[in-house]
Amino acid sequence: MNLKVKAVAIVVGIFAGSIAVQGALVLAAETYGAQAVLNTFVGGILLFLVYQMYSLILMRLEDNKKLDEMSKKG
Repeated sequence: MNLKVKAVAIVVGIFAGSIAVQGALVLAAETYGAQAVLNTFVGGILLFLVYQMYSLILMRLEDNKKLDEMSKKG
């Protein structure tokens, strides 16, 4: 597949996903209230940030281990 076509497909997917999320948020706000949706959204962002922190720490530890192995061989 051509790279331009692949890029367009990804952009269209992102737009479709954002429209679906917006619709879900509006529906959830009408059903559960705006404050509950906001609290859930902020909680999700915090969990995402903790996961990103974990991933960065894990990558750094793996890289340090690889560097130690390379220095022992060299």
